[in-house]
Amino acid sequence: MKLSVACNFDPALIDGLKGYPVYEVYGKLTSDYFGGGRPSFYLPEVDRKGLAAYVRKCHDAGIEFNYLLNASAMGNKEFTREGQRNIEELLEWLDAIGVDSVTVANVFFLRLVKARHPRIKVRVSSHRYTDNARKVRFWVENGADYIVVSEVNIHREFKVLEAMRKAAGDVELQLIVNNWCRQDCAIAGNHAVNLSNASQKGSKGFPLDYCSIICNSIRLNEPVNYLRANWIRPEDLHLYEDLGYHNFKIVERNTPTQILLERVHAYANRRYDGNLLDLVQNYAYPKEKMGERGKDAYSLRRMFKYFIKPRAVNLFKFKKVIEFGKTASVLYPREGENPVYIDNRALDGFIDFFKNFSCQDAVCEDCRYCHEWAEKAVRIDPVWKEKMQRIYADLLGELDGGEFFEPYLVTAAKMFRDRFGRSTNEKPA
Repeated sequence: MKLSVACNFDPALIDGLKGYPVYEVYGKLTSDYFGGGRPSFYLPEVDRKGLAAYVRKCHDAGIEFNYLLNASAMGNKEFTREGQRNIEELLEWLDAIGVDSVTVANVFFLRLVKARHPRIKVRVSSHRYTDNARKVRFWVENGADYIVVSEVNIHREFKVLEAMRKAAGDVELQLIVNNWCRQDCAIAGNHAVNLSNASQKGSKGFPLDYCSIICNSIRLNEPVNYLRANWIRPEDLHLYEDLGYHNFKIVERNTPTQILLERVHAYANRRYDGNLLDLVQNYAYPKEKMGERGKDAYSLRRMFKYFIKPRAVNLFKFKKVIEFGKTASVLYPREGENPVYIDNRALDGFIDFFKNFSCQDAVCEDCRYCHEWAEKAVRIDPVWKEKMQRIYADLLGELDGGEFFEPYLVTAAKMFRDRFGRSTNEKPA
């Protein structure tokens, strides 16, 4: 077993990883010229000096560092003189501080790094959705050192995974074990582009994760999506090892150290007793486990830095974001028990069905295997669920209808009409 672990840049994380089969951590600057796979507001704050020091700490502990250069779209800036200057300056700096590898989501970056910085190994991002043997061969033939398998659609297709492993030859394939994106998510590509833009320097857009709101709303209304997600339980790792997969990746980079270490412990020991969401959910972290560094992720300072953008959105509507953030524990730490509970022990045996069954040629509503298991394993607080359904409907209505972005004077006029019950265009008698 080889574990790759998300980096939150807490020095205590590296100390806590001692004794576990962790060969690398992965992360990036909070923002850079090209962006990456997560928005800046979601990431721990780190500058170049801090990242260089962290790389040294990793190496002192015998752990490698993988830098994420995994933006899915950069507006073709990479094919300009300015873009070339910026990427070469960044790569020279990464090479100088001893970064061991980079993750890319762009074939140009793969070939560029291999040609200009051959010391640095190159990994292909999960955001390239590598999900069959032909795609594996493409990346192998273009020089990839590692390939992260698609995070949304292939983890339970064992025959396909077997063919992919064979096609990879000596190149390692890496599986993300605790991603919880919806199975075969139709908007995953859009989401990756949105996230890339939200971590580029100078991004002017509002960083609210629209795709995530859509998917979480669907998940709440159809709880079967909690189980259809592409996660791998610690108890089921042996099935993938039998196919030749030994390199496993643990997410997310916004996770407090205590929780990251609990996830590492669960997967290293191949068992977890409790709520599966403790391992896979990328928000709703309990307040008592945040730690001092984790608390900054939910500070007013970061709220003002990333979300108070009067030129981008109508701040009259911002209270809806606050209500969403508090109730879902997205922009605030969770207080009390998680309102959604997935009994991991109740899922013993769930994976067995997929050893000889492919979801790719099946209709979920006809099969209903996951639906039946969801009824046994997933519990949602009904009061919280009803409140969140209203919040999602209200927030999405504002976004889709344009009110979230309308000029302040338009909103003020509407508020005046609502309060005084008369159109501003009406003339008094």
